[in-house]
Amino acid sequence: MNLGERLIHLRKIRNITQQDLAKSLKVSRGAVSMWEINQRTPDPETLQKLADFFGCSVDYLLGRNESLREQNDPSTPAWWYRDTPPTKMELEEFLKQANVYFDGAPLNEEDKEDILDYLAWKWEREKKKREKKQLK
Repeated sequence: MNLGERLIHLRKIRNITQQDLAKSLKVSRGAVSMWEINQRTPDPETLQKLADFFGCSVDYLLGRNESLREQNDPSTPAWWYRDTPPTKMELEEFLKQANVYFDGAPLNEEDKEDILDYLAWKWEREKKKREKKQLK
């Protein structure tokens, strides 16, 4: 697959339009279209934004790494595979979307904070595992 095909594939996984992607990246829909038909290539900064948005590596987008890993699962948040930690707002949004209940009741604020702390800790742990794997 080339860059354009990968972008189309990733958009379909997320069920978003070219316009949605363009708006998120603050580029024109025409730019996204040109990337998808391989008439243009995003600059390095935009490639990184695309990778962050889709939760994949730039290497994957460029075809240097064929593995998309668990990122094929649309429920995996985009921040999970980033090199920068998720923001508190991203974690809260994830928890809100997950619609987590405990023993049939919505979580109280203390439970939410505990889960947010755990998610941040788990992200750090997984990042270290990925870094170790890349060194091998």
